Amino acid sequence: MKEHTPRDLRNVCFIGHGSVGKTSLCDSLLLAAGAVERLGSVTEGTSVFDYSPESRDRRQSLSSSIATCEWKNCRINIIDTPGFADFYSETIGAVAVSDGAVLVLDCASGVEVGSLQTWGFASNAKVPVFIWVNRIDRENADFDRVIAKARETLNRRIVPLSFPAGSGSSFAGIVDVLSGTAVDASGKPMPVPESERERLETWRHELVESAAESDEALMESFFANNSLAPEELDRGLRIAVAGRQLFPVFCGNSVPPCGQGFLLDGLASLIPSPLDRRPEISDQGQEIRPDPSGPFVARVFKSTMDRHVGDMVYFRVLRGGVEGSAEVMNSTKGVSERLGNYYLVSGGRRIDAERLVTGDIAAAAKLKSTTTNDTICDRQKPVQLVPVSYPAPVYRAAIAPKKRGEEDKMGAGLSKLSAQDPSFVFRIEPEIGQTTVSGMGEQHLSTMLNRLRDYFGVEAELSRPRIAYHETISWVVSGQYKHKKQTGGRGQYGHVFMRLEPLPRGAGFQFASEVVGGTVPTKFIPAVEKGVLECLDNGPVAGSKVVDVKAVVYDGSSHPVDSSDMAFKLAASKCFKQLMLQASPQVLEPIMNLEITVPEEFMGDVIGDINSRRGRIQGMDAEGGFQVIRALAPEAELYQYTSALRSLTQARGSFSQSFSHYEPVPREIQERIMAETAREEED
Repeated sequence: MKEHTPRDLRNVCFIGHGSVGKTSLCDSLLLAAGAVERLGSVTEGTSVFDYSPESRDRRQSLSSSIATCEWKNCRINIIDTPGFADFYSETIGAVAVSDGAVLVLDCASGVEVGSLQTWGFASNAKVPVFIWVNRIDRENADFDRVIAKARETLNRRIVPLSFPAGSGSSFAGIVDVLSGTAVDASGKPMPVPESERERLETWRHELVESAAESDEALMESFFANNSLAPEELDRGLRIAVAGRQLFPVFCGNSVPPCGQGFLLDGLASLIPSPLDRRPEISDQGQEIRPDPSGPFVARVFKSTMDRHVGDMVYFRVLRGGVEGSAEVMNSTKGVSERLGNYYLVSGGRRIDAERLVTGDIAAAAKLKSTTTNDTICDRQKPVQLVPVSYPAPVYRAAIAPKKRGEEDKMGAGLSKLSAQDPSFVFRIEPEIGQTTVSGMGEQHLSTMLNRLRDYFGVEAELSRPRIAYHETISWVVSGQYKHKKQTGGRGQYGHVFMRLEPLPRGAGFQFASEVVGGTVPTKFIPAVEKGVLECLDNGPVAGSKVVDVKAVVYDGSSHPVDSSDMAFKLAASKCFKQLMLQASPQVLEPIMNLEITVPEEFMGDVIGDINSRRGRIQGMDAEGGFQVIRALAPEAELYQYTSALRSLTQARGSFSQSFSHYEPVPREIQERIMAETAREEED
């Protein structure tokens, strides 16, 4: 790769709904720029971007990947991202280190749920966005309809810089608005069709107006001349794109390639260089500006395991640079790292780099402690970036190794995988007695299981996780229990009177003593409390955690010889369990907040499904052609909900969830839980 400066760099990620042709578009751009001699194919397993065995096997992008091309004196780092919601953490990481994004839309399907979501990722990161309308020769393709819908649902400042001459079966070529030139379906130059000249003038006028609105001086020039000079138009477009005041639209086909040259022109001329990037913010509120001569700062946005070189991290240089081997600091973890083996990457190829400059995206091997979302920086000028925010997992399952004795090995592997992927979480949960993993969906967890097997040699299986039910009481109840045992020698004697009182939801547990006159000697009160505390993790109703209860010991009796801590502890434990069963016990279940985004035509089916899961609709909001449904539903009813929602919405729905509160389960369900608990205890 030839030498480059930060001014010559462009880092661009390609985002969008699944299966709209992002990877094929990225491959076609490499071909158009002369970076490859043959068009890569996702279906044939020859894509430059889907180079990992798991992506090739599934014919689907499961992670972000980078390849590089040269165009008009610019080096463009193209970052392909997954469109499947299970792997959005990779997309979010890629957006965070990009100077611009290209949202890919299908010319027949238009704006879909994944389009909205990934557009939102770019909006949150304040990244300039281009739109590429793909597959314009498809049956039912309608470019004007897609533009109208995009303006309605995404942003009204969406303006075509290229448009199709005809569409669907009548597609004849592509017209470039800026240059007033056109290419035919094979990408060869052709005259602009007479039938498209009026359309060309309409779009060009709108483009000039958008450029003029970006700057006061340009606006004055536009009013004076009713147009802009070429250099003024160029400056206005760059300002408007960088400020997210204009979202240019390009169009074409990925296979066979058509229109890529116009898009590459736009990327080179309109996407901001790393030197024009907005400042990053440190955790102390300090602005980190892209100064090539400043102290080194980089963000790690991706971690992988490589069979040949070991752990790899991918990072973007945000300030300064590095040359040769360097000692740097991981300011997130407060440890030093040696940055010695780093590479520029293009697909599966790694090219040794001797120096990195501001804006470079590189991979490094053999960093001991650095993982996704860490900051690495100059040791003398430490700074920590505000971390990228990733979505909370929505799919949870219990996990166990298939072979006994591999629990520790499995835990070590899961710990490493969760450090690499912020949306993959593993926990050892004592409350339910299981190890659980959480991710963005079944396919996400399936992929992680494959990696656990391939890289750590542990075969594991998933199952439905237990629910962390809680138990509480409904009213005040009092009673006593006498523990008396004579074995020939010294006996056991402990006698307590206890009262249980319900507490407000969320109050936890309280213990008090109202004993007077020494009926229970003071020295045994801690043993009474201990006996009660030992019951709290395994309640008598469903073997669950006991909450929101106050236990008061108020009387009892003792024996001068046979009483002991153990005797009073056992008496308190037995008394507490008996009183719990007498106090109209309730089983509480976790209730989750749901926010479900679905196309309007599926809203009825989704609401019906939520109702069948004992859910309660809290409200709905329209978002373009989509409905955002807010609901509450029991966690017990949401296992594998990702799959159910995709089935109901033809894979066009998505959701997020978070814990809301605990509330009592219906009586018939409580009876079922109690029966299941009794059977487990018998087994």
